[in-house]
Amino acid sequence: MFLSGRYNHQVDDKGRIRIPAKFKDALGSHPYITVGQNRCLYIFSSEEAERILGERFGDVDGFSKDPKLDAMRKIFSRGTFLEEDKQGRFTLPSWLVSYSGIKKNVVSVGMNNRVELWDEEHWAEYDAESDPETLFGGV
Repeated sequence: MFLSGRYNHQVDDKGRIRIPAKFKDALGSHPYITVGQNRCLYIFSSEEAERILGERFGDVDGFSKDPKLDAMRKIFSRGTFLEEDKQGRFTLPSWLVSYSGIKKNVVSVGMNNRVELWDEEHWAEYDAESDPETLFGGV
């Protein structure tokens, strides 16, 4: 699975979105959504979420002072599997809408193995900070 591109769309008054078809096919019927960096939301296919989160946190036992425990609590407690309704929409949990600052207009960005969901204003600010001349300098 390789996701790329970006799409502008909207959240309705009940917090429902339509994931662009290009992304929806790759994410499957029960994608996993959780908090991401820079106030965006990460959406993974259920299989990819299990793989990535299992690799990252599989060795955390919860009884030691593992620094990954705090990140694990935040990611898992705020994450959920999305359910598609009969009209092909997914309802975003209110706590994730609040975290991300999503209002009405959103941007979905393909990021290799996940989709990032951004409030349009936050995306515009973040995108404006990137200098295309230096993007590959740190890679």
